[in-house]
Amino acid sequence: MAVCRIVLIAGVILSGLCLAYLAVLFPGPAVLIGIAVLAVRARQKGLNLFSHGTARWADASDLERAGMIGGDGLNIGRVITGRPAFWKSLRELFVFRLPHLEACERFMMSMRKLQPQQHVKQVRLNKAVHTAVFAPTGVGKGVSLVVPFLLECSDSCVVIDPKGENARLTAAARRAMGQKVVVIDPFKIATLTPDSFNPLAAVDPDSPLALDDCRALSKEIVVRTGKEPDQHWNDKAESMIAAMCCAALFLGDGAKNLQSVRDLLSNSSAREKVLAAMKSSDEWGGMLRRLGSQVSETEGKELSGVLSTANRHTAFLDTLPIAESTRSSSFDPAELRAGKVTVYLVLPPEYLRSQSALLRLWIGSILRACVKGGLGEHNKVHFVLDEAASLGRLEVLDDAVDKYRGYGVRLQFYYQSIGQLQKCWGDEGGDQTLLSNTTQVFFGTNDHQTAEYVSNRLGEETIVVESGGTSKGWSNSTNEPGYSKSYSTSWNTNRNWNQMARRLLKPEEVATLNPRIAVTFAPGVRPICTALTRYYEAKPGNGFWRRLRIKAEVWTTALGLLALSATAGVWLVVNTYPRWR
Repeated sequence: MAVCRIVLIAGVILSGLCLAYLAVLFPGPAVLIGIAVLAVRARQKGLNLFSHGTARWADASDLERAGMIGGDGLNIGRVITGRPAFWKSLRELFVFRLPHLEACERFMMSMRKLQPQQHVKQVRLNKAVHTAVFAPTGVGKGVSLVVPFLLECSDSCVVIDPKGENARLTAAARRAMGQKVVVIDPFKIATLTPDSFNPLAAVDPDSPLALDDCRALSKEIVVRTGKEPDQHWNDKAESMIAAMCCAALFLGDGAKNLQSVRDLLSNSSAREKVLAAMKSSDEWGGMLRRLGSQVSETEGKELSGVLSTANRHTAFLDTLPIAESTRSSSFDPAELRAGKVTVYLVLPPEYLRSQSALLRLWIGSILRACVKGGLGEHNKVHFVLDEAASLGRLEVLDDAVDKYRGYGVRLQFYYQSIGQLQKCWGDEGGDQTLLSNTTQVFFGTNDHQTAEYVSNRLGEETIVVESGGTSKGWSNSTNEPGYSKSYSTSWNTNRNWNQMARRLLKPEEVATLNPRIAVTFAPGVRPICTALTRYYEAKPGNGFWRRLRIKAEVWTTALGLLALSATAGVWLVVNTYPRWR
């Protein structure tokens, strides 16, 4: 490709010498042409439209400066570049620090040798910390974003995989990268030999934070909708579940797992026995005794209501697949930070609602294990939270969004619409906290609220609107008897231009975009419009055939310029030699 570039440069230089020779021979026309070109360029530069807004789409130059072309971040599709400016591409042809292929291709595009639609680049969210994707069901979130990311990312990942498709499509590729693959699949949707995970096993009884970990587990088990008329029962149920988790760790006769917690909640005699033991225990500096005394104060009808609420929230444990999956752990979540591990959390869609507490336990326990790995971003862990709305309001995610970046935690939220944020993040501004800390991707938008948000976020540009009209008039008069005749005609036209504001896309235009078109808002970058690519689609314009095509076009153009310039130069010298002599 270097030889092609040198030959092209030689052709350009020889063509320039011929034009310079012509300018010397005919200075008058050359000066007039130069003035006209400068006037056109000055007019183009002077037409600044900014009175009503300066919104515009990001182009390839913006994305290159932002470091979003190439890399290994989340792939949001292809950006189609426009035709580069001729003079800029001509200068870049002589800048040898640019790759030969790119410099030649840009020059050919500026000459309209290549069509702009043929020059496409993959846009990646390389600098994004957290990402929120909003797309309704059936528009390709998995095949366009999740699967390509898992096939390319070499960091540890935790993936919510409702249908087991991601595990089936990417597990082998993840193993080929040297990753340890863990598939937690209680219902055996993706594998017949699933892994297991006991959240209580991740709690170290000797840690001073063990009590806090038990309380965190109880918060994840108790799912709050935000519509409860009285939070008293959920609060008391959390305390009861936390106490039984502590009892299972220190005082229980059986295994230290969630099934033991469930047994203690449903067996009054066993529960009273462990509460009595807690009230006389010196564990955790007397904190266990204090918790046991607090829980024991609940009596009578209040105790019945608290136990009823606690048993309702832990009823998800009363199934054989879940019991088998939570009795022991086949992996340590701390391995996610220490090495390269991919964890698939598989729950079939029909059980996502009834098993939401289990899903919350998985995510919360793994997040806390990542934080306990200490500060450091050299080993990142990406949480791909498909159907994130099924998690509901989860306090550990509130902390993860704005505090866990330094621990290597990266979150990808997948929602169906903006409306789901209030369900998961509350009405106290939590949804705005999420939006302010994430790069947002929208495609397939099908509801007005989301379309209105995207339209408002895109902003307004200044456009020129032309108005005008045409009028005609005609009159005729005749006078008798001397006979005189007169007539008149008139014709008038006018054209006016005004600057007006217009949104880049109106809500109705957002809602009618092709589902393959994504609109992305990244911090510090203008809005990005890309065409999504499926993981099974060949990457256009890459590889051997692209290089061969460009090389053939460069050779054709370069040799053509050399031949034409040489012929013109010889003709000029032969015909003007007598004049100079």
